[in-house]
Amino acid sequence: MTSPGKDPKQALKVGISANLGWGFELFDFVVYLYASTIIAPLFFPSNNYYVSVLETLLALVIGYFARPFGAIFFGHFGDRLGRKRQWFLSLLLMGLATIFIGFLPTYAQIGIMATILLVILRMLQGFFLAGEWGGGMTFVAEVSPDNRRGLYGGIQQGGAGLGLIFAVAAYTLASFLAPGAMMETLGWRIMFWFGAIPLAIALAVRWGVDESFEWLQKGKQKAPRYPFVFLIKKYWKLVIVATLVMFGVGVIYYGSIAYMPDFLGLFVKVSPGIISTAVLITNLMWLFFSPIAGYLSDKLITRKGMLAVIFGATAILLYPIFLLLHTGVPSLIYLGGAVLGLLFSAQYSILPAWLAENISTAVRYTYISFVINLGVAFSSFAPFLATFFSLALGNAVLGTSTLVIVSTIVALLFVLIGPRDRVAQALE
Repeated sequence: MTSPGKDPKQALKVGISANLGWGFELFDFVVYLYASTIIAPLFFPSNNYYVSVLETLLALVIGYFARPFGAIFFGHFGDRLGRKRQWFLSLLLMGLATIFIGFLPTYAQIGIMATILLVILRMLQGFFLAGEWGGGMTFVAEVSPDNRRGLYGGIQQGGAGLGLIFAVAAYTLASFLAPGAMMETLGWRIMFWFGAIPLAIALAVRWGVDESFEWLQKGKQKAPRYPFVFLIKKYWKLVIVATLVMFGVGVIYYGSIAYMPDFLGLFVKVSPGIISTAVLITNLMWLFFSPIAGYLSDKLITRKGMLAVIFGATAILLYPIFLLLHTGVPSLIYLGGAVLGLLFSAQYSILPAWLAENISTAVRYTYISFVINLGVAFSSFAPFLATFFSLALGNAVLGTSTLVIVSTIVALLFVLIGPRDRVAQALE
């Protein structure tokens, strides 16, 4: 008889909830990237437009360095008090911070306080997001049947593609309601307000999720008094390896898929319609292929091997992909985006199970939240660095692709020296 915590129906429900929550998380990041070229002079005025854009992207980075602290905070209470409440609360607060950005006065209205308030809200987004993403990966792994953790982790990670689709919808709606010059006064605000829709859907689904059976049986009584301190003392090598893998993966994402609108807008000069279509195609590939890749890692009984192959293929194909994007030819842009979505979904879908299977239930929330958010904090420099290198070299393809390829090799090397596979085995 299947235990309540390993019921496939419950696992699917949690997976869908995590999918929606993760989708909203990525919406919060990508909608900022979409709006960055619009809000740059509104919050970071300068005589040089590109300087304003770079400063806007740096504000994004500052917000991401709040994430490791949020990971420690939510991981502490998630391991000691349970997964569900922290997971729900972090999503709610993150959503409110996103929506409030749409109400901010601009630099022209209140001066430097507008910039400060934007940075504060970005930091709050990062702090709360840390608990949502790590909580989702932990929760899904713990409720999934042992031989299907890859599948349900893939369902969750497919939400990232959904997040970018939400961002396209927000941009399209804002362009319709506030066309032309109105984007600089009202349109960018609509993009952030749109976040209330995916937030409400995600919260409604999450409200009915049960507590993690694994935590109730194995983690509740064994959680140390200070989970983060225990984690660093006992698992410090694993923390370093996993953080560097997540750093590499993060740069791949933030320097390619998430950066695609800026790359196409700044350096290729294609129309907003082509950019939106490219992003939509890329993330539809991600959304639908992610569960398939996760399922394949279950059937092949290897996550480490699959990650290594995918990272290798990504390193080889990234430069040609950026060449396709840079042609400005819509069909080639769409092809490049589709291949990029396929490659990235394959690696992202495997990570929740890969991380969860090598750590104790007593500190799993803290471990997953910390390593993914610390790695991503450093990888959030990718949009800034991609823009900087592209301008410095006078070659957007070379500047962007080199950055991402080097990071892909980092991820590959640390996956190879990482822990052995424990596919289909019971969690510790």
